[in-house]
Amino acid sequence: MSTIIHLALRSILNRRVTSLLTILAIALSMSLLLIVERLRTGAREGFTGVISQTDVIAGARSSPIQLLLNSVFQIGSASNNVTPETWEHFRRHPAVAWTIPVAMGDSHKGFRVIATNEDLFLHYHYQRDRRLEFESGKPSADDHDVVIGARVAKELGYTEGTKLVLAHGLAVESFVKHEDHPFVISGILKPTGTPFDRSLFISLPAMAQMHAGAAEHHDEHADNADEPDHHRHLPGLSAFFIGTKSRTDALALQREIQTYAGEPMTGALPGLTLAQLWSALSYAEEALRAVSMLVILVGLLSMIIALYNSLNERRREMAILRALGARPWMITAILLVEAGFLTGVAVATSIALTYGALLGATGLITANFGISLPITGLSGEEWARLGLMFLTGLAMAALPAWQAYRNALVDGLTIRI
Repeated sequence: MSTIIHLALRSILNRRVTSLLTILAIALSMSLLLIVERLRTGAREGFTGVISQTDVIAGARSSPIQLLLNSVFQIGSASNNVTPETWEHFRRHPAVAWTIPVAMGDSHKGFRVIATNEDLFLHYHYQRDRRLEFESGKPSADDHDVVIGARVAKELGYTEGTKLVLAHGLAVESFVKHEDHPFVISGILKPTGTPFDRSLFISLPAMAQMHAGAAEHHDEHADNADEPDHHRHLPGLSAFFIGTKSRTDALALQREIQTYAGEPMTGALPGLTLAQLWSALSYAEEALRAVSMLVILVGLLSMIIALYNSLNERRREMAILRALGARPWMITAILLVEAGFLTGVAVATSIALTYGALLGATGLITANFGISLPITGLSGEEWARLGLMFLTGLAMAALPAWQAYRNALVDGLTIRI
């Protein structure tokens, strides 16, 4: 057996360029399938981990998926705003334990601004039980303080104490800036792998002042400076997150939000809405998987073509082996070992390519969408797929191996004069 392996390896080395190209073709095709599967499952886990322990998301009338994408993943814009009175109504609901109000619509150099209150740092959870933590500084102490995410600080080079001006709208370059209401960075958040890394956080009264004008706002509240924050003038809300006292109350509360008489509203259950989102994307997932399988087929066919093309070139080599006492089955075994070696190296190469691509893609996806793809070891299902591909390569190589077996018999029985 060692002789067969030695001869197979020598044959591969003699055709090193063709062998390398064959390995690369198979590895790229296998890697494509692994990457598609990893992106699919990793994106699901990453999206699901962005928001945890939130039972209901309430916002203006729209589809639950649109509400989820806008309020949590900062994709798109809210169809309308919810009045502060509606938020106050549900904040005091007997089934509600806490709420997190969110108002959006402004930005800073392409990064979204989120107006909220201290409940964000108390009740928002991601990756099951993790909370927002500060790398430096502290939450906003007044209406001129702003807290920034880790990605904002890194890309813009901001530090605690930096002064900045926010802009109206979500464009990277805006001509409408709130220069009459500057902000000072009071804190920088630790990286979370969520869209909040690319966000700036101000208080709700600060957003109201910014749009109404500081002087007008001051006159309106000069006589009521001692009132609690939730009685002060607030902006319209893009959405608010709700944590219920009991998980069993979430469905009834969602139904109540959907039928609320005060204004048209939508209530989204995060887990159920994410499942609907992935169901809507299932056709794209299956299409990508089908393309990946076709690419793998092309890669394996390239190996068969390379083996077939080498048969006539190696016919003299095989005749010499037969003359030296090699049996026909040994010729077949040499080709199968070659195919097994090429496929095995391609499998190992595909794993390396997959992790390299995932490391690069994770940075790009996190930078653009705020979603962190977990990098973990190969699952049992992935190992099973790789094993199946390896066996498929051997099975497909049996065709040129059988041809080599027949050639060996013919060459062994032919009398040449």
